[in-house]
Amino acid sequence: MSAPQFDPATYDAQLAEKAARLVELLAPFDAPAAEVFDSPREHYRLRTEFRLWREDGQRHYAMFEQGDKHKAILIDDFPIASRRINELMPQLKAAWQASEVLSFKLFQVEFLTTLSGDALITLAYHRPLDEAWQAEAEQLAADLGVSLVGRSKGKRIVIGRDYVEEALVVAGRTFRYRQPEGAFTQPNGEVCQKMLNWAFEALGERDDDLLELYCGNGNFTLPLATRVRRVLATEISKTSVNAALA
Repeated sequence: MSAPQFDPATYDAQLAEKAARLVELLAPFDAPAAEVFDSPREHYRLRTEFRLWREDGQRHYAMFEQGDKHKAILIDDFPIASRRINELMPQLKAAWQASEVLSFKLFQVEFLTTLSGDALITLAYHRPLDEAWQAEAEQLAADLGVSLVGRSKGKRIVIGRDYVEEALVVAGRTFRYRQPEGAFTQPNGEVCQKMLNWAFEALGERDDDLLELYCGNGNFTLPLATRVRRVLATEISKTSVNAALA
């Protein structure tokens, strides 16, 4: 099945419809007027995951309609994903097509990128990863200029780093974040930056403390900590806690 058509021209209408629906839902609560922040129309998503689908003797990036795992939608490029992801997709595909070691029982690929240009690729396999795989994966990581993680049952091999580093500007100040492989991060970096600036201004200067629930990797914690006396940030994911502390 071919990929559905992507039409950025419909974005404004979709955003207006969503904003109107939100205003309607909040109307009974006498909510303040909504502030709406738009997203880039293309290349806004910084992370994505693809299954691989065999067709005509080759593996292809694929997605599926919700609830249907039998009709693959083959993907050549992905306009909603970051430019870095779109640059890496054909390079990685060419690499696995040229190498039986890299392609054998490869079933899933994940990309994690940042506004600051960092990139990490995760390759997931239905087989053990050996020294031959690691040697080729190390060369691949060097060729692509990325970190790379190989996953198979009970094993995880990290080439480079198992995280990317992001830099977001809030109120003219740059905050740096560690975003680990497999952990949640805001997928739309531009909107995340707008969200952080809004929260920063809405909180204002205060002389009391802030309790933050589910802080993740410290996305809100870092800028908001400059507006209050101190922040108590809580999180149940050890991976995210370690990233926030880094």
